[in-house]
Amino acid sequence: MQRIARSAALGAAVLLTAGLVGTIGAGPAEAATPTGGVLQILSPHYSDRGTPQFADGSNVQRYLSDTTRGIDARMTVSSTSSASFILTPPDDKPLTTGVYRLVGQQPYGAKVPTLAINGEYLYGEFDIVDIASDPKNGTITRFDGVVPGVGEFRFGEDAAASVVFGARNVVFAKTFIGLPKTVQVETVHNTGTAAVALGTPAVVGVNASSFSVSGSTCKTTLAAGATCSFRVGFAPMAPGPATAAVSMKVGATTRSVPLTGSAFLGTTGITSSGKGIVDQGKTTKVTAANTAMTVVSGVSGWTFNADRLDGSGSALNIRLTSPNSRPLPVGTTKTTVSGDYSLVDTVNSSGCDSNGTVTVKQFINDPVTGLPDTVDMSFTQYCDNGEKYPQTGTLQWQARADVTAPAAPTSVAVSATSPRKVTWKASASKDAKSVVARLVQGSGANATPQSGTPLTVTGTSAAVPSVPTGQQYTVALFAVDATGNVSKAAVVRFGTAPVTVMTPGRPTITSTTNGTGSATVAFTAPASDGGLPITSYVLSTMYGSYTVSGTSSPLTLTGLPSGNNMVRVTAVNAAGNGAASYTVPISPK
Repeated sequence: MQRIARSAALGAAVLLTAGLVGTIGAGPAEAATPTGGVLQILSPHYSDRGTPQFADGSNVQRYLSDTTRGIDARMTVSSTSSASFILTPPDDKPLTTGVYRLVGQQPYGAKVPTLAINGEYLYGEFDIVDIASDPKNGTITRFDGVVPGVGEFRFGEDAAASVVFGARNVVFAKTFIGLPKTVQVETVHNTGTAAVALGTPAVVGVNASSFSVSGSTCKTTLAAGATCSFRVGFAPMAPGPATAAVSMKVGATTRSVPLTGSAFLGTTGITSSGKGIVDQGKTTKVTAANTAMTVVSGVSGWTFNADRLDGSGSALNIRLTSPNSRPLPVGTTKTTVSGDYSLVDTVNSSGCDSNGTVTVKQFINDPVTGLPDTVDMSFTQYCDNGEKYPQTGTLQWQARADVTAPAAPTSVAVSATSPRKVTWKASASKDAKSVVARLVQGSGANATPQSGTPLTVTGTSAAVPSVPTGQQYTVALFAVDATGNVSKAAVVRFGTAPVTVMTPGRPTITSTTNGTGSATVAFTAPASDGGLPITSYVLSTMYGSYTVSGTSSPLTLTGLPSGNNMVRVTAVNAAGNGAASYTVPISPK
């Protein structure tokens, strides 16, 4: 499958995504561009990052929505603002529900979906909360995707002439205790023909103190066609996962929007001190409470960075390298400019290649992301310019005495009929203090305490809400200890996984025979028919519009001019044209 690539720079108000549509194979025939859906995001694009955007109804156009090509939706936010949501499946696989870790743009060989919102390719967790497709042709009929800290896009889920909430799931990016609260915006739109009474939005639930509602423009009545909004904030009070909900009276019913967040654990900070060109006789100390601290992977290592909260740039960062990005060994290790292990300490953009030692107390990598999960170390470095003054300092990232996760709950069971209830036995770990329960569509693979939607836990049970039929669901349970360490997931599943179809795979051309004004091409069928019968094959030239179709190999092109050309074969089923074979040369006489 050919990947979607960004084809042009973005204008201030118009997102040039039209050029992307023609880069992928044809899917199910559509008489007109379908409309409808709901977008509630904070724009991730660098030009307007953090700007709230909401669109729904006819302001959402879906240019693509099938399991093979993915989703290309464009939204009119206002007369001067637009948005886009472009989701591409992994190569040679259909778009399905799941918890994914996005890795940005992937031109070829993609193993996970690629997501661009407003032209910005995203990294990190992405949760397809809900998806349903037509088993006859792969057309996506229902979709709901959530990016923590960015927002949600969905379609096929909201009833016509109803009160629409922009986000059905508000999920915050992981943050540190002590930082200013992070904020997302919730929009309420009355798409009906009559005014509706509204209550005051309020936060309820087990971790309600970590969330807040402010800045509401919603009055006691919302007129037909009108919108109002309020801000939802997250400032964690304790380490680890947090869940709550915004409750709001709408007419005679009470609507609830789940809230999910998570706080980093332990102690995080960097210190650097010295008399040389880097520290200039000063001691610099940053913590997770007074800077925006991040860790990102690099070539054979990682960069720990602390940006000032006023946006004026980096105050301090540490760049570490180790063989194949393996954790640094506990104890004292030599670091050199060109050796297996190296460290560069940069203060206020001033740094130098250096040699020295690091003394490591803790260094544990996350098995899923490969990023450091727990670091506690000190260092002594000398600039590689002959300078005699040492740089000394410390690096801590979620450093803590207790790094052992509690045991997961056991004996998890779910009732066979609706209304369903999930039950379990508590964790055997004495320090386990709570349980996080999440309802995830699909197998639950890679589920985290932020995935899917939260269930309200009462003792050792939780009620499971009604869900659409024809789908598989997983309840994932996580035990959490006092430090915030989270257990592995204990899961139970119910329902049946749906049949997901897509276009056929890639045929293989096995031989060509050149004739006078003709070329006969033999080929083998693709390894996968996409779950639907292959109805035809199309043989075409790379140069000139010469095509022929048939139901089997070989196929012969006629009326060709003499000379060199290239040909390819494409298999077709009800979902559309599959990936073309690799091209081979022909030379008609």
